[in-house]
Amino acid sequence: MPTYATDPSTPNNPKDSQHPPAGESPDRPSRNPLVVVLLVVIALLLAVIAGLLATRPSGVGGQAAATAPAAAGEQTPAPQPQTGETLAPSITEPNTLAIMRAEVKRDPNDGQAMGKVDAPVVLVVYSDFACPYCTLFAQEVQPALKDLVDDGTLRVEWRDLAQITPTSPLAAQAGLAAAAQGRFWEFHDAVYAAAAPQGHPTYSEESLVAFASQAGVPDLEAFKTTLNSEQTKQAVEQAKQHAYQLGIAGTPFMIVNDAVISGYRDGDYVRATVLDQAAQAGK
Repeated sequence: MPTYATDPSTPNNPKDSQHPPAGESPDRPSRNPLVVVLLVVIALLLAVIAGLLATRPSGVGGQAAATAPAAAGEQTPAPQPQTGETLAPSITEPNTLAIMRAEVKRDPNDGQAMGKVDAPVVLVVYSDFACPYCTLFAQEVQPALKDLVDDGTLRVEWRDLAQITPTSPLAAQAGLAAAAQGRFWEFHDAVYAAAAPQGHPTYSEESLVAFASQAGVPDLEAFKTTLNSEQTKQAVEQAKQHAYQLGIAGTPFMIVNDAVISGYRDGDYVRATVLDQAAQAGK
């Protein structure tokens, strides 16, 4: 969901391109002073207009919908918190807030969600089973939020952004197949427990069936049928394209009520953000 800085209106890893100023020829003819002044004024006006366009919000991830998606193999590096930063602040721009809030489903039949439907805070996480920082989030951060899920403060809703390796979509399809039998989070935990945060695991149908068995998926034949169905493949692709349309192209990426966490952050940071949003929601 290229990666993003803490400020969701500013993408990380920009393709900076600077052109050195053209050298001035010593024999260039002199210009009329009035023409020079007019050229300076025009340049200043163009600079102001460019600045206004650059700061205009264009999506949750800070990129326009037409921006090219991340290349396979890219994922969000762990961003370093700014000095004194302990949580993600709330977004205040109305259009961005509307987009963020529309991403929250609160569907009681959502097999890829955990926590009460009416929890005051919903954490929507865009993730990839082959993403190292998603692995770190699943192994270290998400378990530290379990008490907030259990006491009704937090609901977690998963979104597939399967793009990092050629088998990322297959793993996402398997997640949907496990969700169809009510075992998504058990499957999620089994897959991430076996992954190393330093690598990009690859998956096969055989390995994913083994994870499903470990997760207690009751009907493995039905699991394989759902995993390989065209409907499941289309759902995974549509989820990826939807994330791109929002400007989300790196993982992990989180919407936490009115706040955004782009990239991996530790448990204290995520927890503080959840509690801050709960307080704002009147919890």
